[in-house]
Amino acid sequence: MIATILVAVDDSAAAFCAAAEATQLCAALGAGLVVVGVVPDGARAERLGAVSGVPDPQTRQVMSAAAVLRHVESAAAGAGVKVRTRCLAGHPAEQVLAEARRCSADLIVIARADRHGMGLPYIGTQAQRILEFAGVPVLVVPPPEP
Repeated sequence: MIATILVAVDDSAAAFCAAAEATQLCAALGAGLVVVGVVPDGARAERLGAVSGVPDPQTRQVMSAAAVLRHVESAAAGAGVKVRTRCLAGHPAEQVLAEARRCSADLIVIARADRHGMGLPYIGTQAQRILEFAGVPVLVVPPPEP
């Protein structure tokens, strides 16, 4: 039985497709949804901000991730799905896998990258890492058709 589905999101069209798929599955199964956005560690952003004069790029990344989480949360709640969101910092695959363990996810839903490598579908390094180390099934959702 699937009681909890975790979906990893960012601001890509592919991630919004994955979130929609996860929401539909939750609605059909009566499962809860955990939506995770991961902001990379801030050390690099801080250095870039200091050199460029751009005020706190890390804060802007967190604000962007929070906006994506609110959007997905609203769509899921509108579909009658019980939803929780988590904005985490660190290495994306590691954080997604750790959160899947914390929330006892029965399924992880991720997006396949929008780009293609040499004419073939491309699975990014974060998706590969999640596929390799997940302790539960992983559903990889393709990006929307152009």
